[in-house]
Formats: sequence, structure tokens, C-alpha cells
Amino acid sequence: GVDTTTLTDHYSNQDQRSMESFTKHAVENAKVHEEVMATITSDIKLDQGRPEYRRVVLQRALCTTQNGRQQYAYHATHTGVQRSSRVLSLRGADGFMMLPRGGPSGCGYDIARKGAEFPVLLHSSLSVRSDNCWKDSMHRGRWKSENGDDGKSPKLKLGVIVCTSYEQGNDDFRSIDGTLVDSLGGDGHVTLVQKFVCKVPSNAENNEEFTQKLSAMVISPQMEGTNAIFVVVPTDPLAEDNGSSAIAFRAGLEVSHALRPILTKNASAMALQIRKHAAAHDPVAALFENVVGIVRNGSAVLITCSDRGLEGAAVAVKGLLGYLTSLLTSTD
Repeated sequence: GVDTTTLTDHYSNQDQRSMESFTKHAVENAKVHEEVMATITSDIKLDQGRPEYRRVVLQRALCTTQNGRQQYAYHATHTGVQRSSRVLSLRGADGFMMLPRGGPSGCGYDIARKGAEFPVLLHSSLSVRSDNCWKDSMHRGRWKSENGDDGKSPKLKLGVIVCTSYEQGNDDFRSIDGTLVDSLGGDGHVTLVQKFVCKVPSNAENNEEFTQKLSAMVISPQMEGTNAIFVVVPTDPLAEDNGSSAIAFRAGLEVSHALRPILTKNASAMALQIRKHAAAHDPVAALFENVVGIVRNGSAVLITCSDRGLEGAAVAVKGLLGYLTSLLTSTD
């Protein structure tokens, strides 16, 4: 028979990176709907929080190019109020126009003016048989031009806060820094901006002081420029018994309790994903209460985790973290 334990061990060590490669190949070669470029017939206010796919009606007109050749051109008119719950806006729509994120953190302007040209994904029955791949699509090319020539998310600017219940110095936690940088893409994709060490109190009397101190570290001027902040609670490497893990996870509860009030948005699904993948590397990590959310006035993602299973947790969220940070408001 097949040794499932051996297979599980193999995949837990190898699959995170091979899965990333497989996913990249699958996405790049995924078939997408046929596309056309279309000019808008009226000004459109852009969403400053994210790019938008707007439902539009297309009109086709025969025009003459500067070279004297005749070709069809498309004009797009949006179908009214655009909400995911407003199904009536799909009625009569010919496709989805890709509009960029507006404002200084996006394309640099707030309104797409009449006559501007953008790609439209057609959703007709003919389009579902398209041979057009995502990697060759027009809106993929436009996304690459807006996010850098290589089409990758902005570089992660990392802040690290180590919350420890035992006495250690900054240099004693360098392995945490290295694990995070390597697992999130390496030196070419990640820059460590700032690191703090914060002592977790051993008694409840000092919890309020700890909460204030930890919150101050997250919003401190030294963390300015970071777009991802990891708060890591390590276990005592010198401990000879499992009591160290219990102490560390009690500290984790204190950390979670201290940081939840400063989150402007809570990403509980992402926290669950972190716990799941950390536990795949180290089952003890399943006991840790992970917290994920947005801090620093929408300019950074905050993640709390244990050092147990840290590599699995970081690799699991690398892609999503890159996407989230690309949507954040810069404070530089």
C-alpha cells in the first residue's frame, strides 16, 4: 500500500512553492473572454479604492484610419449605477469595461474623461469559446503597465514586532526576520524596514500598559513606509518542556486582544488560512489565535502569528498579501 504519512510529509515540505508555480501557470494560460478596446461616451468617476469592471453597452461604428483604411471602432456607455447587488445593470450590457483605480495611489487622476479608451471583456455566447489567454490579454497588459513592467505587486516593506514573554534582545530573533523575508519572496521582493521587541507582561495588572505600548509600536513613525507588519509571538527555545508553548499561546491571546481595537478592517478569512497552513507545518500552531487586518489609516496589513509554522503561514499568504498591499493607500 501507499505510505500516506510519507506522502503528507513530502507535500508539506514541497507543495507550497510547487503549488505557487502550478497556480501561476494555470492563471496565465486560463482562457478569458474576447476583448475589444472602446472609448467612453461620457465622463466616469473612478473608484480610488480599487480597479473596477463596469458594465457597458457597446455601439460599433465604421471609421477611417489615418492610413485610409476602414475599420470598426467601439463606443461604450455604462448601464447606470454599478453595484454587485444591482443585477438590472447587467440587462442589455455587452461586456465589462476595465477601469483603473483612481487617485494618487492609482492612475493619478480621479475621472476618466469622455473619449478615453479602455479594454472591454465581452460576455456574449461567442466569447466563452475564446482562445484568448490571460497572459496575452489586453487588460493583463494594461495591468502590467500600471503595476510595473514585470506585472508584479509592489515590493513588500516589512515591519516586524516580536512579542516575547521571556527576556531576549533584538539579535536573538534574527531567525524570524530571515524566515519571513525568505518565505515572502526573498531580498528581491521584501525589504525589512523596522523591527521592535515588546515584552508581554506575566500578570494581568500590566495588560493595559502592554496594550498601549504595542499599539504605539504599530502606529509609530518608525513604521512609516511599511505596508506589511508581522507581530510574531515566539516560544522559548531554552525551555525543556511543553509549558513554553502554553505560555507563548497565552501571550498570543494578549497580543490579539491588544491589536483588534486598532484594526480598521478585519480579514478573518485570511487569518483562518494562516492558521491552517501554519498547522500543516507544525500542529501546535493550530492553537494560536491569528489576527489579520488593516492598520495605519489604510496603509498597512497587520498579521499576528506564532513562530511555530511561521514559514507555512508566510508562504500561504504571500500572493494575497502582495495583492492587498497593491490596493493600500501609501503614506510615503
